[in-house]
Amino acid sequence: MLTDFYSQASFFYIAPEILDADAVKPKWNADKNSFFVDWISILNSLGNWDAVSIENSFKEIATAKNIKAGELQLPFRIMLVGEKFGPPVFDIAAIIGKEETIIRINYALDIFNS
Repeated sequence: MLTDFYSQASFFYIAPEILDADAVKPKWNADKNSFFVDWISILNSLGNWDAVSIENSFKEIATAKNIKAGELQLPFRIMLVGEKFGPPVFDIAAIIGKEETIIRINYALDIFNS
């Protein structure tokens, strides 16, 4: 419904201030933190900012770090959306842009590591 649009899509326009950290923290560890810290450097240098390029870089570094990409997608979704719902996460990142994606990752890392 149109009345649900703001509550279910506001993250496209406004970064979430409250994150569902409880959904992430039980499985959060130093390896996952390191993945996102290193991925930020890759994102900064990513030439094409589209869902496919973002997803490929995500999967490449996950493989290099021997972490299942699926274990990283929930934390990434919560970083971008604040909760466990929404459209495909790489599409969200492509739409909100590189700078905003990196800002949201950094914000979430502070929360997840506290």
